[in-house]
Amino acid sequence: MKKILCMLGAIMICALFCGMAMAEEVAPVTGEPVVTNELPVEPFSWEQLATIAGATTATLLIVQLLKLPMDKVWKIPTRIIAYVIALIIMLVATQFTVGLTWSNAGLAAINAVIVALAAMGAYELTFRHLDDKKKTAPVEE
Repeated sequence: MKKILCMLGAIMICALFCGMAMAEEVAPVTGEPVVTNELPVEPFSWEQLATIAGATTATLLIVQLLKLPMDKVWKIPTRIIAYVIALIIMLVATQFTVGLTWSNAGLAAINAVIVALAAMGAYELTFRHLDDKKKTAPVEE
């Protein structure tokens, strides 16, 4: 039962991040909400990945996908992997949205710290409890 609740919590957190990434656009002159009837066709767009929420969601998913194979081959700390993935996502998304300049690259590096920390916090909140429970569970013979 706890596993199901943790998985539901993880799905809700990912949905929250995706929902925040698709926040309502406001017209620059009037301040009125811009109404568009277009639904996103793909799970992520470059505009969504350029936000902290979108990059956090993508970083969390990619790190979880790569963590086990990376741990078996190289003993690289997961925090470093999370930062490198967050930095790559932020740099590429910035390149495809507004163009990459030295100032944008510096900001992307700082934002990647926030993204990596948020992704690690989301992991700690959802999956860490399950991993700790598996390690401490008695082995049945």
